[in-house]
Amino acid sequence: MEVINSFFSNIKDKLTNPFFGTLIIVLLIHHWQLWYAVFNFDNDCTLNDKIVFIRNYATVNLTFWKILSDVLHAILLMLLGYLIIIATRSLVLYIEFGLMPSITGRIVNKDVVRRSEYDDVVKEREQYFDQYEEQRKNVRLFSKTIDEQTEQIKLKDNDLLKQSEIISNSIKDLDYTKKKLTTEQDDKIKLSDQIKHLNNSLDQLQKDYDVKTKQVQIFDDFFDGENTSFYYSPEKFPPTIINKVRELKSEGKWLTFLSLVRFFHNGGSIGGEALSEMIDKGIAFERGSRQDLTPLGEIIWRYHDIFEEYN
Repeated sequence: MEVINSFFSNIKDKLTNPFFGTLIIVLLIHHWQLWYAVFNFDNDCTLNDKIVFIRNYATVNLTFWKILSDVLHAILLMLLGYLIIIATRSLVLYIEFGLMPSITGRIVNKDVVRRSEYDDVVKEREQYFDQYEEQRKNVRLFSKTIDEQTEQIKLKDNDLLKQSEIISNSIKDLDYTKKKLTTEQDDKIKLSDQIKHLNNSLDQLQKDYDVKTKQVQIFDDFFDGENTSFYYSPEKFPPTIINKVRELKSEGKWLTFLSLVRFFHNGGSIGGEALSEMIDKGIAFERGSRQDLTPLGEIIWRYHDIFEEYN
């Protein structure tokens, strides 16, 4: 069954082939007598008569050159058929796309356009729409990217603000430390100046102490028992003591001095002006509740008998 179907399918392909179909038609037309005789012999003709007729016809009309002529006729007819198809198709296309649109454009409203123009516009619109959708998609992607970058920028800004705050606090701490260090340096300089001043004061006190020590040694000489006999006359005393005695007597304060000394030794009462005058002259001193003679006053008092007659 499959072989039979393949056979008929092959025949169908050959018959529908332009060349073979044309060749079959040419053979049918050129040799119509053969095909007609095969099916229309006289009733009195025998089979041998039919075979002799077919053989004689084939010998005369089915030669190589006859078959070649039929093939050439088939090719020419096939080409002619294609030319006719091309011509008619061209005519149809011209009428459909050339003549009819021209006539339509002349007699129909200008709002009516040709199908080709409409298709071109639709195609162009579709292209623009596709481009628009593509650009819209790109815009969405860009917008999403921008939003992500904006969010990242916000995060970076927050981090930057935190870092700036940390840096600001660090700068404040540094300024405070620097200020504190400067203050400590100033305090150190002040302390150094104070130490220097105290050292100078100490040196000055040491010098004063040395001077006072020498003065005390000198004053001790006046109270030493061995030196007492030496000071039997006012001329033996230093000028400082002589001048102070002379000052007291010239101002009339000698008796006041003697009264003040007796007050210190024996008690009693005395005016405050006497003490103030002797303090001003460096003969007496007052520290808190203590009132007494200075070393100079002690020397003058010790030898007041010698200075009594001195003028």
